[in-house]
Amino acid sequence: MTKRIFVCNDKDLEVFIRSQDKLTIVEFWDPWCSICAEMAPIFSKLAKKYEGRAVFSKLNMRENEESPKRYQVYVTPTFIFFMGGKEIKRMGGLLGANELDNAIKECLEKTQNN
Repeated sequence: MTKRIFVCNDKDLEVFIRSQDKLTIVEFWDPWCSICAEMAPIFSKLAKKYEGRAVFSKLNMRENEESPKRYQVYVTPTFIFFMGGKEIKRMGGLLGANELDNAIKECLEKTQNN
């Protein structure tokens, strides 16, 4: 992981999400998931692109079972977008770089207009 992507676990995810004052994107992933492996470099690239405007985090679902249950995550990877501690969007599965990038732009625009 880069410094741009925070690694969360069941114990700190809730506090982490609530403590952020920027758009926060959490990727729920599984190390055995081939799609997750394909999405990892895309997520890292977007974390670099949006550094300072959005916060990126990952949660390993194999090591942390409570958070995926709490957020009803059934697809890997699942990207949940939060603002002010509340979920504002979610996407799952294999996404193109443009698809995830556009979703981030959309959420940033939406949160800036409120």
